[in-house]
Amino acid sequence: MPEKKLRQANARAAATKYAPRPDGSTLTYGLIAVSLLALGLALCGGFYAVDMFNQPIPLVLAGLGAFGFGAALRFRRQRRHTVAYEAEYALREGVKAAGPVEASSMPRVPVEAR
Repeated sequence: MPEKKLRQANARAAATKYAPRPDGSTLTYGLIAVSLLALGLALCGGFYAVDMFNQPIPLVLAGLGAFGFGAALRFRRQRRHTVAYEAEYALREGVKAAGPVEASSMPRVPVEAR
């Protein structure tokens, strides 16, 4: 295996540990968000004995908002994975070029990204 591909594979594996790549597509994330909204509305409507279909415009707007939220969540997760991969790759490239790296000079990973 060439050196560059090995560095890429190692960087991808290290980045996946604390910022996993999203599995589904944007459409999948959006549809899951809309489904969860529909489930929540059905439970809420059943508990309070309210007909949720009286006002279809707010339902459609809420569905579009939920779809947008799901899509934004997927884009955020993908971006976090890409940033983590690039940081890991740069770290490995620096190790190759400059030799061993001291712990104090290594990039810090935010706690929320782990």
